[in-house]
Amino acid sequence: MNQTVEHLVDPAVACQMLGIDQADLLRGVNDGVVPAYRIGEAVRFRPSELRHPALTGLAEHYRHHDEHFAA
Repeated sequence: MNQTVEHLVDPAVACQMLGIDQADLLRGVNDGVVPAYRIGEAVRFRPSELRHPALTGLAEHYRHHDEHFAA
């Protein structure tokens, strides 16, 4: 049996991978869009899940959302 271990990454790395800031990352987690894992007080992410096509354009999504409600 061949199992690959995937190391979890912290929010800073997740932000870099998604091209978003930490506020949008946490919004995505709270909205249930970005899968995250809580380990004690820490929040961690699986890189393979962050590469999911559904997360492409997350920053633009929140920017559009904020503009819509600011008007």
